[in-house]
Amino acid sequence: MDNLDLMHESPFFEGMERGHLEHLARHARKKTFEPRDHVIRQGAPATAFYVLARGKIELSFAKPGADAVAPNEESGPEMYGQTLPHIVGHRGYPVGWASIVEPHRYRATATALERTEMLVLDRELFEEYAKERPDFGLAFMRRVLWLIGNHLRMTRTRLVAARYGSVPQTVRALLDQNAATLSVTSPLHKIPHYLENRLTVDDAYRTLGVMKAQGDEVERELATQIADLLDEVWREVKVFRQLQGIYELVAGASPTMSPEELRRRNCEAFAELFEGTDHVIRGRENLPDQPGHIFVMNHLSNHLDNLLPNAFILTLDTHFVSSMILLKKYGEAPVRVVRKSDPGEYGHQKFYDRLGYIYVYSGHVDPTDDDASSTPAERRRLFLDTARAHLRNGRNIVICPEGTSTETENSPLPFKSGAFHLAANMRPEPLIVPIAVANFDKKLTRTRTAAVVNEPVRLSDHLGEDIDGQALRDFVNGYVYERFRGYVREAVRLAATSAGGIDGLRASP
Repeated sequence: MDNLDLMHESPFFEGMERGHLEHLARHARKKTFEPRDHVIRQGAPATAFYVLARGKIELSFAKPGADAVAPNEESGPEMYGQTLPHIVGHRGYPVGWASIVEPHRYRATATALERTEMLVLDRELFEEYAKERPDFGLAFMRRVLWLIGNHLRMTRTRLVAARYGSVPQTVRALLDQNAATLSVTSPLHKIPHYLENRLTVDDAYRTLGVMKAQGDEVERELATQIADLLDEVWREVKVFRQLQGIYELVAGASPTMSPEELRRRNCEAFAELFEGTDHVIRGRENLPDQPGHIFVMNHLSNHLDNLLPNAFILTLDTHFVSSMILLKKYGEAPVRVVRKSDPGEYGHQKFYDRLGYIYVYSGHVDPTDDDASSTPAERRRLFLDTARAHLRNGRNIVICPEGTSTETENSPLPFKSGAFHLAANMRPEPLIVPIAVANFDKKLTRTRTAAVVNEPVRLSDHLGEDIDGQALRDFVNGYVYERFRGYVREAVRLAATSAGGIDGLRASP
């Protein structure tokens, strides 16, 4: 796309004479920014006006005198003197209007979230051309006033959101404030109700689109304000729809499709989901060159926003490791160890039965006596035989040795020894590869997740060839667990670190 085409796409340049745009396009230049590069910085001299050509940026504003403290998900950025960041990805979006008006200091910070290309128009270009063509100067300043008005409207909407908290309450407040001029039959009155349930948010999206295009003046303005407010909601709904699609992909797959093929498709779909999130992976160099090993990881709880209509929640941490690390390294989806579905968990059963995973009972690698059809010893033997067969066939196995899940702040919980018992009784002996994860219990759209692959462990290097059961348990409870606590702390630090300079970063859209 050339400079002139981009200007025609930008709402900012709408209605300006073609000759003016051609002059600006000839003198504009393109500049590329890498992830976490600053396009503009709040308070810095404003020397150029930018138009987004490709990529995504995050706009943020720090209140004067605010301490530079990183916000967390619970307290929110306002607690630290920052406004909620605004993420922009549509071409033609203008950035840096402060370069046009005194005192020529940028009012916000724009940060690239991925490789981003911007059209750059230097301030001198506008000033010199306005002297040459006063009609351009008048037309251009009208567009600047339009842009400032848009920013004021967005700021007002976000202030209302900060006051009322929940999105439905905020929308109700906006509608109440305009009750004197908004028709009582306006479809906008349905929006708060649509937003109460994740399954009807799409109806809110469609209604707002119709109102922005076909509503009266009041409806168009309100629909635009509400749509600005719901950027984060649309992103969350996109994740939810992807999770729904993944579930249907597996549960509704043809009965003739093999578990191996379905595992691969499942992981590919999850990889597509995670590629659109803010995440970081470190330690890929610690992955064994060939598959056929045991990968142990801490297991994090699921955020309730991911609960599907059938009351089933797809785990995110194990699918992240499977899709973003193991599938990408070895070209084959791993086999996971998952708990046997409880009676009545039809969603859980319908999903995991198709994937050929290894079942254990009640979250334990060594199953408890909750199945009258076989003894615990028989189920334990079946687990070991099945897992050994997968390892001998060169398949990776993913196990969460805790046997349950918890929040990042409490992770890891004590390990059970089943995964290590499996490795101790295999010849040739597989490696145990520890992978620590963080923040998968949070909303994917509001956090950075992290995974750290750590140095593999060969049990015989620590316990010899003939491994005693008590020695193995002591090793798991001591050396492995204590080390793994440090691994999780490293993952937490990595997730909290500024993305600049981190290998393997993928920023959120």
